[in-house]
Amino acid sequence: MQVAGANLFDRPGTVAVVEAPVSAAYARRARLAFVGVSLLVAVLTGAVSALFWHPLLAVVLGLAAGLACGCAAAALVFVWPVLRALWRWSFELAALTVLTVGPALLVRAVNVWSALTIVLAVLVLAFAVRPVRRRLSAWSWCLVVRHRLRVVFAQLVHSASRSSGALPLILWARPTPAGERVWVWLRPGLDLSDLEGKAGKVAVTCWAGEARVVRASARFAALVRVDLTRRDPLANLVPSPLAALLAQVREPRPSLSAVVSPVGLDLADVPEPVEQPRAGRR
Repeated sequence: MQVAGANLFDRPGTVAVVEAPVSAAYARRARLAFVGVSLLVAVLTGAVSALFWHPLLAVVLGLAAGLACGCAAAALVFVWPVLRALWRWSFELAALTVLTVGPALLVRAVNVWSALTIVLAVLVLAFAVRPVRRRLSAWSWCLVVRHRLRVVFAQLVHSASRSSGALPLILWARPTPAGERVWVWLRPGLDLSDLEGKAGKVAVTCWAGEARVVRASARFAALVRVDLTRRDPLANLVPSPLAALLAQVREPRPSLSAVVSPVGLDLADVPEPVEQPRAGRR
């Protein structure tokens, strides 16, 4: 399935929602699923129905149930690439739904001017308040990085040495003071050694300064972590309260000679202990 337009993540031209080889592969899987599920459900339904009804009626019920379940399984397998694409864009679709449906529902709940005031207040809070704006920007970059990483893994999987294999699962992404951190579950056909030396390509594709791919679990080798760096959090001056505290201390510290023992003794008059020589062996 292809639609015309400009792809925001790859190159201008047609945008392939489902590529032709992938569509053909899932069509074959759909046919196999139809045959397998139809036979299995028909045999099981017919065998169970024969215990209660006439064998001819049991055969008819088995064929009908097998045909229905086979068609449902084939349809699910055939549209699975589209469902997977919708799942990958679920956060963006949910945000778009809230932005479009939310104001309409708000207008129905209150009057127009109150709804307009609430919408303007939310926009001002999101774009004028710096902490909120920076937080929204950080989470927006996490959404972008998820799609950009899929581009990197797609190029790696579909390369000449990796003609077969499935794309890794992007589990979770969260912002960090330096950029983003993403957890990825590698599918069969890829391991961490395939990603070593590809950090530069990952950084370029994700529009980051640096990238680091490390193992995220000692138990599961398929779980890796991608750390992306966009900024140096220590580049700016970090204020410290220690400077203000040191400025308040004006009195000099008393010298050690002026310290008086709590029991009233003058430590200078106490003679130092003399170490006795040890007797050697004869």
